[in-house]
Amino acid sequence: AAMARRNTVLEQMVRNEFLSEEEAKALKIAPIALKYLKLDENAGIAPYFREVLRDEIKNWCKENENPKTGEPYDIYKDGLKIFTTINPKMQEYAEVAVYRHMQNLQKVFNSQYNIKDGSVWKTKDGKAILDNAMKQTDRWRNLKEDGLTDDEIRQSFLEPVKMKVFAWNANRETDTTMSPLDSIRYHKQIMQIGLLAMDPLNGDVKAWVGGSSFKRYKYDHVNIKTKRQVGSTFKPLLYTLGVMNGYTPETNMPGGPIDMGGKMIDGNGGPMAICLAFSKNPAAVHLINQLGVQRTIDFAKQCGIVNEIPPYPSIALGSADLSLFEMVQSFSMFPGRGFNVKPNFISRIEDRNGNVLASFRAETKEVISKSEAFIMTKMLQGVVDFGTGRALRGGYAVPGQIAGKTGTTNDNADGWFIGFSPQLLSGVWVGCDDPFLRMLYTAGGSQMAMPAWAYFYQQVFNDKSLNI
Repeated sequence: AAMARRNTVLEQMVRNEFLSEEEAKALKIAPIALKYLKLDENAGIAPYFREVLRDEIKNWCKENENPKTGEPYDIYKDGLKIFTTINPKMQEYAEVAVYRHMQNLQKVFNSQYNIKDGSVWKTKDGKAILDNAMKQTDRWRNLKEDGLTDDEIRQSFLEPVKMKVFAWNANRETDTTMSPLDSIRYHKQIMQIGLLAMDPLNGDVKAWVGGSSFKRYKYDHVNIKTKRQVGSTFKPLLYTLGVMNGYTPETNMPGGPIDMGGKMIDGNGGPMAICLAFSKNPAAVHLINQLGVQRTIDFAKQCGIVNEIPPYPSIALGSADLSLFEMVQSFSMFPGRGFNVKPNFISRIEDRNGNVLASFRAETKEVISKSEAFIMTKMLQGVVDFGTGRALRGGYAVPGQIAGKTGTTNDNADGWFIGFSPQLLSGVWVGCDDPFLRMLYTAGGSQMAMPAWAYFYQQVFNDKSLNI
């Protein structure tokens, strides 16, 4: 149809003496150089962020009435213009940082002996996870409806077929031949990541990467509903409560063994600042024993933690399952000079004519004093200057004033790094969707999560137009 219309136009141009017959004939046989990309939810900037944004706008529409129709606004039909806080350059830098780090980390994970030889799936837990995963697929449900037995369906999962699978390349996929069961194994072994960057003073979200590939993995690892064990990234909240109650960076903290609810924690002690920089566990256990579990939980809630924290001393070492979203918020009090700010990603909503229907500002509240924020910031600088995050100054050579905290959970199921400069706060989480899969040979958060943070900040600092 496009070609027929094109040729009709050429004939009109001949009739009106803009083209000769010969020129028109030559043009008519030429193919149309079509540059057309069908847009879908997988294309475009920040797809994980857009899904969260869609839910927020839907909720706003339900609560607000279009005066012309008398009905709630329709997100798809009313021509609403949504202005977000996302910075396109920072979003691009975040996605580049994720790609650069994760393709390398995946190679390390794939070379791990129990992944390479598949022995991780031969354990009782591994077999159960695969069997449950098969039963969740459309293939299983369809074959079940066709009357096949479970054994017959399982046999079909062993037959190789042509398929596209995820890959760390420009298209995030590649063609291959493998059995559906091997495909399940393969995709479960792909490591995931969440990266959230925000302005710590006004809460504006600048970049949001929810996973390795939105097309393949819709599960958003930044979302406040996505919870993972936070490891030692929880310790700065505990240390802050300590500073509020008379502890100083020079306070000498005891070493182990020290009792944590019946479990003895061993390790060295030392000045509080050194204990935080090197993430020494006895110091954290001592603090929670002195300050109290419930008191620690109450303070965490003041810092923006909304998910449930179990009332056990082990939370001092990061046993709680919390989201990247709320952990980044909790750290905002450090660069925020004592003020906690909730991440905000919508600036305003306009109607189709440009009339402002709603403006949004982040929720802020003072949770600690300016001096307490300064003390904690100086101690968190120690983490990157000489502690567990010192590679930021070494191999990654990230310049300027930066501070942060690494985090690792049992057997490296999760790696975390939350860090900040005066104008930018960012958090990174890395792990497999199923915590059953773990990196055996790594320094935890400093190798699993921190490199992506470093690559992101290198680009942000180098782009002078961002003025960060």
